[in-house]
Amino acid sequence: MADDVLSCVDQLFLPGEIIRDLKDVDEQENKIVLGPGLRVQEKQVLVTKPGILRFKEHNTYWIDCHQRRYVPVRGDHVLGICTMKAGDVFRVDIGSNEPAGLSFLSFEGANKRNRPDVKVGDLLYGKILVANKDMESEIVCINSQGKSAGMGVIRDGGFLFTCPLHLVRK
Repeated sequence: MADDVLSCVDQLFLPGEIIRDLKDVDEQENKIVLGPGLRVQEKQVLVTKPGILRFKEHNTYWIDCHQRRYVPVRGDHVLGICTMKAGDVFRVDIGSNEPAGLSFLSFEGANKRNRPDVKVGDLLYGKILVANKDMESEIVCINSQGKSAGMGVIRDGGFLFTCPLHLVRK
């Protein structure tokens, strides 16, 4: 997005509004990243949630909107509670509309013989791998190199409490 979109940052947009037409974009222009609330449809950037257009470096744009429930986005780091074991998959409550799936192979050093020790009620720290409105979310407890990087079961005690999303974003 060029200077014309930067002039729209911090302005209010409603669903259905078009921020930019991409038909005239040349291939030399920098790539852009569209976050939550924005979607490309028929070579146009379309607003899908009501809110304020935000921008951060590396050409990342998103709509900052007030919402009550967490909507998973790929790459988000989340805390969740294991609610159920179902064969090779754990169900983890991450605060969204449905629980996320966590494969037992999504832990560092896990294989068919060496399963992770996860019990119902354990607190897990992971990263959203799949977030799609048509599919169940999936989380993993390893990074792209196969290392845990601090993710996994949190056993050191502590408290987990819910708070409003606007408080988390500050």
